[in-house]
Amino acid sequence: MPFLRSIRVRLTLWYVLLLAVILAAFSGGVFLALRQNLYTNLNDSLDNREAIVAALVTYRDGKPGLSGVDIPGDPVEGEHFARVFDSSGEVTFDNSAPALSVPIDADALGAALAGTPTRSTSETSKGQLRVLTTPIRRDSTVVGVIQVGLSEGDVRETLTILLVIIAVAYPLTLLVTSAGGVFLAGRALSPIDRLTRVARQITAEDLSQRLDLRLPDDEVGRLARTFDDMIARLDEAFRRQRQFTADASHELRTPLTAIKGQAEVALQRDREADAYRDVLRAINGEVDRMIRLVGSLLTLARADAGRIPVAREPVNLGAIVTDAIEQIRPAAASNEITILLRPGDDIRLIADEDLLLQLMLNLLDNALKYTPAEGSVDVAWGVAGKDAEVRVSDTGRGIAPEHLPHVFDRFYRVDAARGGTEGSAGLGLSISRWIAEVHGGSITVESEPGQGSTFTVRLPMPH
Repeated sequence: MPFLRSIRVRLTLWYVLLLAVILAAFSGGVFLALRQNLYTNLNDSLDNREAIVAALVTYRDGKPGLSGVDIPGDPVEGEHFARVFDSSGEVTFDNSAPALSVPIDADALGAALAGTPTRSTSETSKGQLRVLTTPIRRDSTVVGVIQVGLSEGDVRETLTILLVIIAVAYPLTLLVTSAGGVFLAGRALSPIDRLTRVARQITAEDLSQRLDLRLPDDEVGRLARTFDDMIARLDEAFRRQRQFTADASHELRTPLTAIKGQAEVALQRDREADAYRDVLRAINGEVDRMIRLVGSLLTLARADAGRIPVAREPVNLGAIVTDAIEQIRPAAASNEITILLRPGDDIRLIADEDLLLQLMLNLLDNALKYTPAEGSVDVAWGVAGKDAEVRVSDTGRGIAPEHLPHVFDRFYRVDAARGGTEGSAGLGLSISRWIAEVHGGSITVESEPGQGSTFTVRLPMPH
């Protein structure tokens, strides 16, 4: 049914159903408790009346009898009777009116003569009577029986009135509660409606809007603020995606433009074989640059999607650093840059050896790129607290303070500040940060203009 799709209706129905069950249980409990109490009081009244009759019993020739039972101001006058039987079961006194005439119960009479009192309910023309049949004892011998009866009319009238009240109040209470439930559910869910209307206005093309409903710190308020936080994260993700796409397009366009320019120049007129070789070498260099760029883009894309497997196994940190230095040393020598290695402790990590090697190669390549000829790159590792630490320092021009917070951003380059050469896509440090973080570590940079830069990698050691 379509109307049951509304949370407001379902909340109201559940609320009314729960209240109906509670009210039914409460009403039933009240009725049973009152019924029990009224019948207990009626039995007590019978006991008291039997005690009065027993006190007025007289004996003639050993047989019990009664001359009369007159109680001044009796509140139940005309609604009771009394009988007295001798030991043979013969009636010696009976003041029951015709309307309250109760047949003699032979079983109850026999039980009383045997010494056991009984209670029963009998039907009369004026309604039901509660009857008590009890033995008369004289010198520990049963010499007769007293039987007293009292109308249940007041008890039943009271219970009937209670049932009428419950029958009228029960549906009225549920009806009023239903209206109140609809109102309260509407008030409680109105912020959700507002949230929905505002959320519909937010699209992927414009994630700058926020709900900003200024709700109290309850479940709905926390939901709205969580929704705002989610939109902010989506906005940042979309912004970074658009920026990434734009930067990647720009980086790819540069080598393609260079390749096209070289090819067009070569095709303008016939040239010597050496000239064509120069053009092909230039084109080959641009292709290598594109291959490196596409490889870095693919690495970052797979990292963002969590598709790069991390093979964690015991590795020797010093061996990885040494291996990276040996691979980069020829490039350092060709640029007249000295690499200083300061070996540290024998540190064992649980990590991906290939990824850590790539991290070190990226840092060393970055240091060489921004270190002038006859400069040096200092590499050291050791233990810092509970972490392993690798430091790569260079003697370049350093990084200006305003650039430091962005050096690990994708496609961010500070070539002018670092005094380096062109050709970097600005992705190596981003990949290095991802490798450090996927291992539970971190990478930081310290730099002063004119004094070089120091990159520090910290990786957790196994306990």
